[in-house]
Amino acid sequence: MNAFEIEQIEQRMNARTSLPLSYVAWSEIEHRARAERARMIGKAIATFFAVVSAKLSRFTGQVRRTAAECTDARLNHG
Repeated sequence: MNAFEIEQIEQRMNARTSLPLSYVAWSEIEHRARAERARMIGKAIATFFAVVSAKLSRFTGQVRRTAAECTDARLNHG
């Protein structure tokens, strides 16, 4: 291949990549974008509820410890 042929191939490749996308290609891009967004939102919601659950669990444990200490103090006081 000579330089002219290589240049012609490069020009054709550039022309092909600069053409507007077909409806099917746009549809596929949109579908992938929606799926990615849904996956990220699902991950964010799962993370949020995991954090809420962990905080609620710690709070519940603290309430139980406080109740046990109060009960212990009452039993020892009386």
